[in-house]
Amino acid sequence: MQSESKPQTSRRDFIKAGLTAAAGTSVFGIGNSSRADVPLPIPSTIFKGAIENTVVPRWTDEMPRHQWVPPLSAGTEPAEYNGVGVGKVFHGVAPEWDPAVRGKDIPQIPEAEWSKYPVQYYRMHADVENMQILPTKMGLQTPLWRWCGRGPGLTDITTPQFRFRVGQPAMVRVTNNLPEETGIHMHGGHWPSHSDGHASFFVLPGEERDYYYPNVLPRKPGTNIADVSESPSTMWFHDHAQDMTAIHVARGMVGTCKGFDDLELGLITRGVLPGIKGKSDVGPEYYNPYDEYLTFTDRVFTQAGAAWYDSNSHNGYIGNVETVNGRAYPKMTVEARKYRFRLHGGSTARWRRIRVADAAGATISYLHIGHDAWLFDKAQTTQSVLISPGKRADVIIDFSKFKPGTKLYIENILDQTAGTGPTGTLESENVNVVVGKPAYSHQLLEFNVVAKNAAYPDASIIAGTPLRPHEKILDSDIVARRSFLFERKNGAWSMNGGFYDKNVANACPTINTAEEWTLTNSAGGWWHPIHIHLESHQQVANLTTGKVPPYWDTQKQDITKLGPNSSIKIRLRFRTFKGPFVFHCHNNEHEDFEMMNQFDPRAVGSLLPQPPQQFFP
Repeated sequence: MQSESKPQTSRRDFIKAGLTAAAGTSVFGIGNSSRADVPLPIPSTIFKGAIENTVVPRWTDEMPRHQWVPPLSAGTEPAEYNGVGVGKVFHGVAPEWDPAVRGKDIPQIPEAEWSKYPVQYYRMHADVENMQILPTKMGLQTPLWRWCGRGPGLTDITTPQFRFRVGQPAMVRVTNNLPEETGIHMHGGHWPSHSDGHASFFVLPGEERDYYYPNVLPRKPGTNIADVSESPSTMWFHDHAQDMTAIHVARGMVGTCKGFDDLELGLITRGVLPGIKGKSDVGPEYYNPYDEYLTFTDRVFTQAGAAWYDSNSHNGYIGNVETVNGRAYPKMTVEARKYRFRLHGGSTARWRRIRVADAAGATISYLHIGHDAWLFDKAQTTQSVLISPGKRADVIIDFSKFKPGTKLYIENILDQTAGTGPTGTLESENVNVVVGKPAYSHQLLEFNVVAKNAAYPDASIIAGTPLRPHEKILDSDIVARRSFLFERKNGAWSMNGGFYDKNVANACPTINTAEEWTLTNSAGGWWHPIHIHLESHQQVANLTTGKVPPYWDTQKQDITKLGPNSSIKIRLRFRTFKGPFVFHCHNNEHEDFEMMNQFDPRAVGSLLPQPPQQFFP
C-alpha cells in the first residue's frame, strides 16, 4: 500500500475545471470514402457536444512530418544556455555527466566511448501551442500542450524529432512554461536514472532540468564489449509526470526520436534500408524522405475544435476522431518505391491492428523489420501488426508494385469502444495474417502513389534480409525470478496487490545480471501493455497457451502486451545504470491510477523490496 497521501483528487479537479465547453456547430461532408469505412462513435455520454466522426473530411490535408530538432552547438555549451552551466539549473543533471562518477560506478565502459563524438546541446520547452489537428477546411485550431524544440535562429518546432547517434552524447535543457509539473521519458533508450523520465522526477513550473542522454551501449555479459544488439532505433518521448501522464499525453506532450549506429547507417549506405546515400547516413540531420514516423492518436473535439478529455473515466481515454502525425485523416504522397514507416501507438488507451489495403479492400502484405526500439535479426513478411499504447512497429511498404495514381490505405482492423481494451483475444489479434475481409476496419491514412524519383535507387530489403544480430538471454544467464500480477483493486489498478509508492523499490536486481519475470493479467476483460524502462526484454513463454510466443515477441521489445487473463514470461538484463526506474501499464490512465512499480538495479541486489538507493526530484 502507499506510504503517503498524494494530491490526486486536487489534480483531477484541476483537469475537470479546465475542460472547454462546446461552442457552435458546423457540418462538413466526409469526402469520398473508398468503401464502407466504419465511423467511430462518440465514446462517452458525459460530453454530448463533440464533433461527430462522420463530418470530419477525409484525405484533404497532406500528412505532417515530424520535424528535426537541430543541435544548438557541439562540443561547447551554446549561448542559448545564457551562461548557466550544465547541471546548474534547478533540477540539476545526472551524476553520470561527471567523468569521475561514471569512471567509478561504470568502469566496464571505457571513457573514450562516453565521448566518441562531441556533446550535442539542445533546448526544449513545454508550452501551449495552437495546432492544426482537424482538416484545414474545417477552419478550427486546437490548443495543445506541447514539447517545443528550439533550434539556432529557428522558431519553435512543435512536432519535434531528435536524431541521436551511438557514441555522441546529447544534452537537452528543458524549460517548463506550463502551470503543472512535467517530466520527459525518452522511451526505448538506455539512460541514467536522473534522465530516464521517472514519474517522480519532475520539471516544476518555471524551472529547468538538464537531460543527459549519453548514447552508450550496455556491455555484453562479463566483458567490456559493446552489445550492438541493443542499439536503439525507433524511440519516442512523452510526459511522464506522476498521476498526470494520461492527460498530458492526451493534450499533446509527445515527440519522436531516431537512433543510429554504424550498423544501421551501413544498411542505408549499402541500399538495404530506404534512404539516400550521403544524406540519410550522415549526421546530424540524417535527412531521409523515405523513412517516416506514423504516430497514431485519437481524440474527442468540441465544436470549437478544442480537445476534450474524459477525466471521469479511469479505464482509458478513447477518442472518436483518429489522427496520424497530428492531423485527422490525412493523405501522403509516396513514390513507387520502398518506404520505411515507424508505426507508433501514441494514444493513451486505444489499441490498433494495422493492415494496408487497396481501394477494393484487398489486404497488401508488407515487411516487419523491428519491434519497439530495435531492429529484428531478419525481415519478416506480415499482413498486420498489433500496436498497443506506447508500442512501435518498424515496417517496409513496397509501393513499386503499384502504378502511379493508385490509392492505398492504412487501416485499423481492431474494434475498441471502451478504454478497457479491444474486442477479441490477444492470441486472435496478435497474428500476422489477415484472413478474408476484416469484420471491422477504419481507414486512417491514404497513400497516393506517384512515379519514383530515378535519381535515388530503391532499397534492396526483402523477407529474410539480415538486419541486427539478436542475443538471446539463456536459462543459464538467469539469477533470479520474480512474478507481477496486474489487476483492478479498490477502484484503482494494482501490481501484486499494492499501489505505486515512490519510497519502495519493488524489485532490486543486481547490476550486470539477468532475471526472468512472469507478468500476469488476471483482471477479467482488461488489456494491459506493460512497459519496462531502461532495458529491452524478450518473451520466452506464453503461459496462457503453453506455446512459444510468435517470432516478433521473442525479439527485443520494451512493451509486452497482456490480454485478458493472460500470463507471459520475459527475460531482461540490468546493466550500466543504478536505479530507480519504473515499470507500469502503458494504458496511461491505468498507470496514473497506480499500476506502476519501481525497480532499482544496484551493486548487491535483493529479492525483497527495499528503499530506493537514490532519488532525483
